[in-house]
Amino acid sequence: MKLSHLILLSIASLASLYIHIWDVSMANTLYITLLLLCTSYGAFKREINITHISGFILTITTANYVIFESGIIDIVTPAESKLQQGTIVYGFQFLLCLLMFIILIFRVQVSRLLSSSKRIELTHFDGIFHWIFLYMSLVNLLGLLENIAWSYFEMKSWTLIYDNFEGLIYIGYALCCGALLTMMILSAREGGTQASRAS
Repeated sequence: MKLSHLILLSIASLASLYIHIWDVSMANTLYITLLLLCTSYGAFKREINITHISGFILTITTANYVIFESGIIDIVTPAESKLQQGTIVYGFQFLLCLLMFIILIFRVQVSRLLSSSKRIELTHFDGIFHWIFLYMSLVNLLGLLENIAWSYFEMKSWTLIYDNFEGLIYIGYALCCGALLTMMILSAREGGTQASRAS
């Protein structure tokens, strides 16, 4: 099976799953579990490129999850100020996605700073992940701008991103997990050779 077919099959399967999950906590738990699985697989198989790509995403995602689930954002932002609350929520997530986008753009250089392995190299998948986080950055930026328009300029009909935020983010989750699962499938299929050499 070709790389493109594997990616599309993985993404379609995960997208179908995420469409039926509208519980934010469950969706985030599933996403983090899949990221942890990919990172563990990469470490077990000594596939450093898989380990680093999934590990970077896992680290940022877990930090975001912990901050929101622990209620830190709720403590910092007063509930009565929708402008301030939305700005911090969307702004923080925008900055995290943007940070992940930058890390993935320079993934090989960052990996070489963290490890002296000779197997660190640019993979076919390095060209995919930064686009996913650029998309997620854009969703959060649009959410931030929409919140400003809604709460500050009283444009109460502007709720497109707010009404569909989870679904838009789940698309990013599905794309990310689909690509990571495809990396693992290709790695396993080739019997431990670099996933980056798969065609």
